[in-house]
Amino acid sequence: MNGKAKLALALTLLATSLGMSAASAQHSYEHTVCRAGTLHVLARADKVIVMSVEHFGMVRSKTANDPLDGLTQHCVGVLANVAGKASGNGWCKNVGPTPNDWFLLTWAVSADKPGHGTFTYEYGAGKWKGITGGGTFEPDGKTTPARPGTYQNCVRARGTAQLPN
Repeated sequence: MNGKAKLALALTLLATSLGMSAASAQHSYEHTVCRAGTLHVLARADKVIVMSVEHFGMVRSKTANDPLDGLTQHCVGVLANVAGKASGNGWCKNVGPTPNDWFLLTWAVSADKPGHGTFTYEYGAGKWKGITGGGTFEPDGKTTPARPGTYQNCVRARGTAQLPN
């Protein structure tokens, strides 16, 4: 056995002993995520609005055989617009296929393009333990709220997920 083969074997054994998979699958995808939620205004003035958001939604894939298709999600966050400059961030818990299989992601909105932003996978449990990756999102169509203080919309998310085997 040469030196490279010995090193590869040692790293595989170390990863296994630490409870990590030596192999994982990278998955690229495009999703439509539709959700409905509520807005709670914290502060409003001439050129300032700060609000919390909470929504529930569902992930639908545009990619064949996508393991993330059909996930449900619950998200919370805070958004602000101060003198025309948007900012905000939050967290989403994505669940499926069982209640014990879930992962968290963090999201942040772009200051330059309303409704656009980025997300990163932070923690997984059950089937999703060890998930990493992230991507971008943008509005997918325009909607009108069903009643004041609510929102209903869809976003298009593109990204990659490193899934444990």
